[in-house]
Amino acid sequence: METRQLNTQEVWQIYQEKMKQDFPPSELRPYSSMEKLMKSGEYLCFGCFEGDTLAAYAYFVVSEGAALLDYYAVNERMRGQGVGGRFLSELRNFAEKFRAPSLLIEVESVSSAQNSQEAELRERRIRFYEHCGCNMTGICSMLFGVEYSIMVLPMNGTLPGDEEIKASLEKLYRVIVTPLAPSEAEYGRVCRVYHCELLKQAKELS
Repeated sequence: METRQLNTQEVWQIYQEKMKQDFPPSELRPYSSMEKLMKSGEYLCFGCFEGDTLAAYAYFVVSEGAALLDYYAVNERMRGQGVGGRFLSELRNFAEKFRAPSLLIEVESVSSAQNSQEAELRERRIRFYEHCGCNMTGICSMLFGVEYSIMVLPMNGTLPGDEEIKASLEKLYRVIVTPLAPSEAEYGRVCRVYHCELLKQAKELS
């Protein structure tokens, strides 16, 4: 299997042929947004190939030494075969492209799940990322009404502290959220980054 950076034509093709099936419309940003970020150097796209077949793809928002996983999917015919884990591990070989000490990953928080089945699905996702070498952090976020726990995949073996992770995440959210919520008031309503303990305390008081 080969992992490599995708060009704009490949990203467009994957958007049309794969992403519209892999993600619900509410979670899929317009291709024009991806293209704009790619042109500004703030979006990196990678594909994992088995011959000519796309086995998996991963897209990242990047900004000034920080990187956040935006989309990650495995070809449905290749799921359950370890492809996703190998692909995520291979992305460490592209550290110079990211120019970041670690990759940040949002996972929907278990505590905000609406039922036990949803909680189990979220726990399985967390276990998958942990199996790939990711660590859970003490940072959470609330983005457009969805509560996330933040995980981190170190690129150089050094695990960043929570304050560094919080600062990096806030910087990355400015890249992707500001075009949708340009004023500070709008931004504050749809995007917040917390220490998880503070979020827990706020819930207990509400």
